[in-house]
Amino acid sequence: MTDSLLADGLPADEPPVPTPTPAPVPAPPECDPELGERAAEEFSHRFQTINIWGNRGFLNISDLVSGGQHADFAGDGEPAPARGDGVEPREGDIPAERTALALEGFAEPGWFADALGRLRDDRLLFLAGEEGTGRRTAALNLLHRQTGSFDLRALDSDTDLTTWAPTAAPARGYLADGLLEPRLTALDTIALDGLRARLERADARMVVVVPRTPAALAHLGDTLHTPPVRAVPPEPRAVLDARLAAVLGGPADVAPALAALPPGLLDDILLPGLRPAQVVEIAAEIVRVVRRGADPESVREHLSFHAADRAPRLLDTLRDRPEDLALLLAACVFEHFDQTLVEEEAERLLRIADGRLGGTAPEEDADAEEPPPPVFRRSRSERLAAIGAYAAPAEVRTTSAYSYLTQPVVFTRHLQGRAVLEHVWREHPAAASLLVEWLGSTPSEHGRGDRAGFVLGQCAQWSSGRRALGPVEELAASARPADWRLAARALGAASTDPVLATAVKARLRGWSRQGSVSRRCTAALACATEFGLARPGTALTLLRTVCDGPGDGTGAVASAVRRALLSLFAEPAGRDALLTGLVPWCRAGGATRQAACTATAHLLRTAATAREPAEWWTRHLLGTWTGGAPGEDPPGLELIRCALAEPETFPAVRAALLDWQRRAADDPRRAPFVEHLADRLGAAPRGGVLRLLTAFEAARPAPGGRRAGEALAAWRQAL
Repeated sequence: MTDSLLADGLPADEPPVPTPTPAPVPAPPECDPELGERAAEEFSHRFQTINIWGNRGFLNISDLVSGGQHADFAGDGEPAPARGDGVEPREGDIPAERTALALEGFAEPGWFADALGRLRDDRLLFLAGEEGTGRRTAALNLLHRQTGSFDLRALDSDTDLTTWAPTAAPARGYLADGLLEPRLTALDTIALDGLRARLERADARMVVVVPRTPAALAHLGDTLHTPPVRAVPPEPRAVLDARLAAVLGGPADVAPALAALPPGLLDDILLPGLRPAQVVEIAAEIVRVVRRGADPESVREHLSFHAADRAPRLLDTLRDRPEDLALLLAACVFEHFDQTLVEEEAERLLRIADGRLGGTAPEEDADAEEPPPPVFRRSRSERLAAIGAYAAPAEVRTTSAYSYLTQPVVFTRHLQGRAVLEHVWREHPAAASLLVEWLGSTPSEHGRGDRAGFVLGQCAQWSSGRRALGPVEELAASARPADWRLAARALGAASTDPVLATAVKARLRGWSRQGSVSRRCTAALACATEFGLARPGTALTLLRTVCDGPGDGTGAVASAVRRALLSLFAEPAGRDALLTGLVPWCRAGGATRQAACTATAHLLRTAATAREPAEWWTRHLLGTWTGGAPGEDPPGLELIRCALAEPETFPAVRAALLDWQRRAADDPRRAPFVEHLADRLGAAPRGGVLRLLTAFEAARPAPGGRRAGEALAAWRQAL
């Protein structure tokens, strides 16, 4: 999600950029009047690859850190198509699309057949390997191949397998990716037998991905007598052929694509020992050459393999040039942002550094006038070339009001910016402190705050010790709402590391119970990032705890909770569970009920304007309720009833549903939704429901009008 989405409804430190709004629709009084429109705009994008990153380069960082055969490199600053695979689910159902992506172009390693047999016979398989070896991709393929099902579920890295059991609606396969070593060593043979028995009763299989450490291997082999399958990457050529066949259309297209490369190039770059993600990067470069006519000789300079080795050398060449150092660090953080914004951030860093980047610090002399800088200095292209970057071809970007051109700054070598930042953070503590100071004061507008927060979260992953989240904790304690959003974004990025995720989870649980508005808002907003999207069940529990806390008198906490609920609902795989989880909120009363009703009102306003088939909304807003008594309302319908009953949310819900009715008159796909809604609401016409049915009846002959009239007639007769 974008920073503007996190910001909606919270006190702002800077005036919002005015945006045109559509025809007014009644909204709850405490809401930002633009909230529904912004939510609708974000909702229509379905948060593909989490728009808060807004940058393929950093999306690629996530893919490479996680490993696997599906990193996505487009190259040359050209935006990659949105794929909807930006968040790895760490808890709950794994979307079928995610599993299908793992199956696409998968190259079976040599140990795959043996692992498949062990999973079939034992129901439980431990898979040990290093990051980047394709462990998760292989695990999903194993589970799908053995079960023949896409009904798979993820378990978080801190799951206690000694007591874990399938839920009342078990999946066919379970994936515990990155199980922490303490959780693994807590298993003994009795607990392991119990786990197998529970899987057998549920007719399910489980793959547990564990770190390849001496302690983990010794415990599995010596104590549990269950040696793991060691995940060794497949041969690079096998990965390359499988990936090219998947992308280009079939195996027959692979040979012509490779023939288009200069002689000897493939032998030079496809080296033994490459990890799957690195081979996928080569495949992407080959596709760029074949399909886009890129220069084949540029392949070597784009590949990220030597980015880490080049980082210290690049810093050394710029050591006595503070302006170039500032530009380098700004480009590392804000790669793929427009060149003018990168230069602005470089200038801001220079001011904050105040000589700490080298060179001579300016002497403070109140009487001396600083001479204006010369107009003709080195050109922009020369300065970018000095840091190994360039301005990509102009792209057209569009807002809700206008279009504009942007020239993104891109490093020639993939992931060079990440490599420089990691080197600076690990090897130069004083420079790392400067980075924290600079990133922590980043303005929120134009996505800068989101990027700065993301980088802070990445830096936390490169840290050691108990204070890895220290800079983020300071931001969460700030009085500025912009800092809360920055901290939440950083926590989301940090949570993609299985070990650090436990620290993030512990902080958020503690903050959600505190009286501090800043920490409660940060905890709620963090649920709208990768942390919550990957762990929707945990996020919903945290948000309920935040809601149940003391009132803050400003509406900031309620607004943060609402933003998180809307973000969670934007993830298609978790929508049913979220609707079901919100029903107890409505029944609880107080601020918790109000939060659920307000979120429902905004979801309905979004549904009324989204360009998706009515059948989709019928399924998710009314749903098929299988967990209740016969005739009981499905979760979506109960939420609608509650939102209609609340005076604060009734106007927005009524306007949204009347909009549905108006659209249904010209759209036969929407008509069944409105007819069904009038039928179900007409069973108990009271309060806000009665007022809505009256409005439906007045709109005859629109869909739902006749059924609303029949319900009202029956109600009058029963008086």
